[in-house]
Amino acid sequence: MTVQLPDGLWQLDCQTRDKPNAYVVDDGEITLVDAGWPGDEVTVRDGLSDAGFEPSDIDRVLLTHYDADHVGTLSKLTPALDAPVYVNRLEVPYVAGVRLPPWTARCGLEALHRLYYRRLTLPDLPIRAVEDGDTIGGFRAYHAPGHTPGHVVYVHEELSASFLGDLAYGLGDSLRPSGRITSYDHKQVEESIQSLSDRTGSFEYACPGHGPPLRDGHHRLSSLVE
Repeated sequence: MTVQLPDGLWQLDCQTRDKPNAYVVDDGEITLVDAGWPGDEVTVRDGLSDAGFEPSDIDRVLLTHYDADHVGTLSKLTPALDAPVYVNRLEVPYVAGVRLPPWTARCGLEALHRLYYRRLTLPDLPIRAVEDGDTIGGFRAYHAPGHTPGHVVYVHEELSASFLGDLAYGLGDSLRPSGRITSYDHKQVEESIQSLSDRTGSFEYACPGHGPPLRDGHHRLSSLVE
């Protein structure tokens, strides 16, 4: 299912496993933010088509983090998809296939991520390292560690939208922080939410990696640490 938020922003509501979100932004350039599981290929292709685009139209891909439910579809969109992939420098080795995720962390769940990565086909695309504060087209990157060490939130000021990845998820009409079991460091998740709330201006749309996008986004995020 494809949902248009403001003009120029679409949510691609993937349905595989934990139902991750991908987002398409058209601000004169076409950006795909996250990409779902490998099994979400049809959803992503159909979502792009609903928004009026093809994989070949994508100018860049922004990854909030390296987990397979955010990376998986990319290799299936190539070779039509021919665009750079941006991810935090700490996670470049995983997405580039140079190194596997560690066995430890996330209460042992990281071992499952590592095993899945062993059979995940990674995109043969240019991988570009993201640093805190980088501007990428109309987006600004904010390092927001906790769920993973290199987790990034991207804020698009013109669209008044924040792409939260797994820093927080949507549940009903509220946001909830990434959980203790699914995060490297839950305390760091809380610190990243506080930092993001302090550092960003008010934004209308909170666009999480899982769950519904929500209006009044900055207020809902800030309320998690009040």
